[in-house]
Amino acid sequence: MAPHPDESGRRLSSTEREEPRAIGEEPWADEQEGSAGTEQEGPAGTVLTRAEPGRTVVELHGEIDLAVVLETTPQLYALTTAPAPRLVADLRPVTFIDCSGLALLVDIRSRVLASGGSFTLVCVDHRVLRLLRITGLDDVLVAVPSLEEGAHEHTGRGRES
Repeated sequence: MAPHPDESGRRLSSTEREEPRAIGEEPWADEQEGSAGTEQEGPAGTVLTRAEPGRTVVELHGEIDLAVVLETTPQLYALTTAPAPRLVADLRPVTFIDCSGLALLVDIRSRVLASGGSFTLVCVDHRVLRLLRITGLDDVLVAVPSLEEGAHEHTGRGRES
């Protein structure tokens, strides 16, 4: 992506750009003396993993967008390196997922299957299921409604035709 100029005309790379501010917010509002420091907020979504007997559950929470994908891809790729990994992606806590999040799920699924493992997607949110259907990914990322359903051996190879 080409750098964009800031107000002074200096070109900023995508990593140097300032975060958008609320309308009317002074650009120095968070830098005033005496104001309590605020922690830098991370991505709006999170990815948590936990090992369970015979499988690894990856819980996606909140908004899964490019920032979350970039932050968590190395961790998720590491889960696919074991021989025949059994991975369950739990999307029940997801409130939003964009194309980068869907692409990551497809990529993780492919890596797991290439290693001889199984991939299960747990999702009940009608918005996410509709997005899978609209994009044609419902044949690739076949969702089950619960972790218990995901506990059964599932190859993640899509629907049989």
